[in-house]
Amino acid sequence: MGRRLSTLAAASVLLLALAGCTAAESTDAETSTPTVEATESATTANTATFAASNGDCDAMAATLRDVESANPDLVDPELAAVCDGDTLTITSNSIPDYLYIATTPGSPKVSELTMTIPVTPTEADEPSAVPYLGALGVAVNGVPIYGPTEGTGGDVQSLEGALSVCGSHSGPTDFHIHWFGYADGVDCLYDADEVETGESLVVGWAADGYPIMSGIVCSDDECSKTTQLTSSWELTDESQFATDTWAAHSYVEGSGDLDECNGRVDSDGQYRYYATPTFPYFLGCYHGDVADDALSGNNAAAPGGGPA
Repeated sequence: MGRRLSTLAAASVLLLALAGCTAAESTDAETSTPTVEATESATTANTATFAASNGDCDAMAATLRDVESANPDLVDPELAAVCDGDTLTITSNSIPDYLYIATTPGSPKVSELTMTIPVTPTEADEPSAVPYLGALGVAVNGVPIYGPTEGTGGDVQSLEGALSVCGSHSGPTDFHIHWFGYADGVDCLYDADEVETGESLVVGWAADGYPIMSGIVCSDDECSKTTQLTSSWELTDESQFATDTWAAHSYVEGSGDLDECNGRVDSDGQYRYYATPTFPYFLGCYHGDVADDALSGNNAAAPGGGPA
């Protein structure tokens, strides 16, 4: 958690083939999804401390890591954050700073990504769709964050072995993360001990400027209990899970802890997205306005997205 950034710093293998990211056998919605037992109702979870807020560009930039190489066979990771007036610009070469575990052919390669976000985001009149393929945000270590869709059109969890335990893999364009994965003794974005304390962890920033947080939060002021926030999306058509994940799922208002975009307004008045172990994993839609040039680079978002 101590790795931070203000300037540029620079196992088994399952071979899969995919026209998009990967292809593998279809499996069910629970495959490889991290499971966390909630210990308290999330309705009382607004007492959590919040590590990421908008409005202070330097503080936003400080949530990003001072990345260091964890993979001697890969190019060193590079990540920079620059404040300029009312915008924060994040640049990355998409190389992970945690141990790469191969699940797909090839290995992570340099893919330059630039994301420019507002320091004070604007809530959209209507939520907008996140991309089917391509980055929707950037993790605190510079790795692009993708949505739930794979190159097949189906859910990334429908491809057995496509993701490492960290929820990431190397695709044709870049190395990226689809869901917030972690496990005991495994080098990921955060380790299990950090996640399961319930303390606020910043996973990354979305292209509309709102923070993306880990989904296990404190249930009381002393953080003596924790809870896993739940998505309000439900799998309503399992037959489409492996071919069209957005059609397979339906937003059921009030069925979980989070809104359609997989976020909420916390007790401090700040809107935040939260990672969940089920669809849509990071974002169900953009809560805020997204500039046309918010993302650029080899892994910038492809047009289109899931319904908002």
